[in-house]
Amino acid sequence: MTHKRNDKHLSKKSGFTLIEIILVVVIIGILAGIAIPRMGGKAEKAQISQAKSNISALGMAIQEYEMMNGSYPSSLEGLLDESKGGPYMEKKVIPKDPWGSPFVYAAPGSHNTHTFDLSCISTKGTVVNNWE
Repeated sequence: MTHKRNDKHLSKKSGFTLIEIILVVVIIGILAGIAIPRMGGKAEKAQISQAKSNISALGMAIQEYEMMNGSYPSSLEGLLDESKGGPYMEKKVIPKDPWGSPFVYAAPGSHNTHTFDLSCISTKGTVVNNWE
């Protein structure tokens, strides 16, 4: 009989009470409320860093094109033209900016009048370019 009494006693103690579950949910909510805003700005910074890196890689490919052909390509797609010594991009594709839009390219540029301008704009309005 003692054995049954212990089983009954254990079944009443096992599990969590409603108050314990609510307390855990509240604590998780508070921690998420602190952590999420801090991480939000880092995503934008990472995308801007990626855009700068892509602009640098595209800039080197454009300069290589100019050295081989004596002029800058009329568009970024010219970097893939095999008849002009291409492709000048390692992956044989023109990357889009981190926000999914094509980079803005102009040769000659309005900022770099003897070379080219290359830029993009983040969803928050931050301009990333090769002239600043």
